[in-house]
Amino acid sequence: MEVYYKVKLDKKINDIEKIDKPNISHIYLLTETKGNYKYHSKLKNLNEDNEILTFALDCNNIVKEKDKIFRKIKNINKKSLKNFFQVIVFNYNKNDKIHIFDLIKSIKVMLLPTKLEKYDYIYDTVCDYLDNEFVCKNICDFKDDKCIAKRDFNCTCGCCRHFKSLFSNKIVQCKYLINKRCSTKCLTCKMFTCSYIVKNKKIKFRIRDIFLLHKFFNPIQKIIILTSYFTPKEKILNRLLMCG
Repeated sequence: MEVYYKVKLDKKINDIEKIDKPNISHIYLLTETKGNYKYHSKLKNLNEDNEILTFALDCNNIVKEKDKIFRKIKNINKKSLKNFFQVIVFNYNKNDKIHIFDLIKSIKVMLLPTKLEKYDYIYDTVCDYLDNEFVCKNICDFKDDKCIAKRDFNCTCGCCRHFKSLFSNKIVQCKYLINKRCSTKCLTCKMFTCSYIVKNKKIKFRIRDIFLLHKFFNPIQKIIILTSYFTPKEKILNRLLMCG
């Protein structure tokens, strides 16, 4: 089974659109595939006039081959920017969708023109993933404004409470918690799961398990992501840019 995707080259995260069979002249191989297409596997030469960037990805052994495919993606010519690109997925298996989308999003990161745009896209994509995980799995299990870990305590803001400073034992509410909602998009806070959730639900978000964070950020940047609690998105992005 073959599946076709069109991906817009902008900062929007809901960017992968399933389409009918595309009209193309070349396909750039990310894996060894077979089909009735004219193949071209040199990823560094994507400058043909009037050609839509189209990549071929085979789902067979995609988990085993994921790192190898990513190394090919890292060699894509960054100057070959167009409004969108296409991906043909051979031997599609819906169980592999998360791996397919990880690789498609990695292609987009490589084709975005600036480091800020790349980081901004990764940041928003991961935040969206984490938001969906917490909602769909009902991880914190809120009832009457109390999460499951604070059900027996007089506290309604759970993880949004922290020590005022390193030199104070005073616990305060995060200033970005407004009308019971987070008013900033802090990736570090979104990745956090308290000890109750880790122990009782066995859920812990680690950078090595989130493909875009693991592959596109260096060790110092990963430390920034893990330690920038109660910090707005803009400040975290600036720190990542300084260390990238």
